[in-house]
Amino acid sequence: MKTVVKLFIYGLFATACLYSCKSSKTISVPSDKTTDKQGNEHAGRTSNSDQTAGIEGQVIWVEGNQMPQSSDKKSQSSASGKGKPAKRTIRIHQLTHINQASLGDYLFGDIETPLVAEVETDEQGYFKVELPPGRYSIFTVEENGYFANVFDLDSYIHPLTVEKSKWNKIQIRIDYKTVY
Repeated sequence: MKTVVKLFIYGLFATACLYSCKSSKTISVPSDKTTDKQGNEHAGRTSNSDQTAGIEGQVIWVEGNQMPQSSDKKSQSSASGKGKPAKRTIRIHQLTHINQASLGDYLFGDIETPLVAEVETDEQGYFKVELPPGRYSIFTVEENGYFANVFDLDSYIHPLTVEKSKWNKIQIRIDYKTVY
């Protein structure tokens, strides 16, 4: 009986991992343009900034029942699914495999890979951190651990690749208190 329960739990975890792979968007932004918080592009960076690269984005908090429901107030249900901006600390580690971090109930505990950078978001959840080219894993700091819900097919936790003179724009969706 214990084996059946363990298989069921592993199945749920695998399903959550596969679903979450689709929930984060990563796009490269050319280095000759910058994008402000409203999504407007600006050309003409200085020559010094042409050499910079890193990660920028926004943290969104989503909680509660996100199941589709039939109601007369469709605009209210669709607005709640988008979440709200969240102020968080973001920790960027060297690329981290699932075997290099302890996983508790929805949150990670100890992360064995070295910490590369730590940054605070602003009140609207926006952040920007310059990083050297390389592969990284990104986590948010929560009250009882670290959160990440994106995995690649090789079981790396929220993997991001920073290329020379390019910025990755991402949205981190914190949804461990959400029901889908």
